[in-house]
Amino acid sequence: MALKDRRPDRTVTLRLTGSMSKYDWAINGRRYAPSHRYPVRAGERVRLVFVNDTTMWHPMHLHGHTFALPGGGPRKDTAVVLPGKRLEVDFDADNPGLWMVHCHNVYHAESGMMTVLGYRR
Repeated sequence: MALKDRRPDRTVTLRLTGSMSKYDWAINGRRYAPSHRYPVRAGERVRLVFVNDTTMWHPMHLHGHTFALPGGGPRKDTAVVLPGKRLEVDFDADNPGLWMVHCHNVYHAESGMMTVLGYRR
């Protein structure tokens, strides 16, 4: 199923930061903390903008939803963000809860490259 064409209601920018030398992987310069959440509301079309400020590939994974590239394409839950590149994906906020967004390189996620999208009323 493709996402219907729709303008996003909200944009969340997630800068992928860190390096192998310092092993300081993070999102927006902040290592994972359960209390830090990016808000979304049920019914919104949300655009995630991944900006890879590192020299490594990062397969970014969203729990609880599928996303697609703006303007169409197959729905998926993981997409590779190339070094020094930007990737935009859209999803419909239709599954309330707290959902992880993280690098699927487990050693990056475990060291801090993950965050939470949290539904608000």
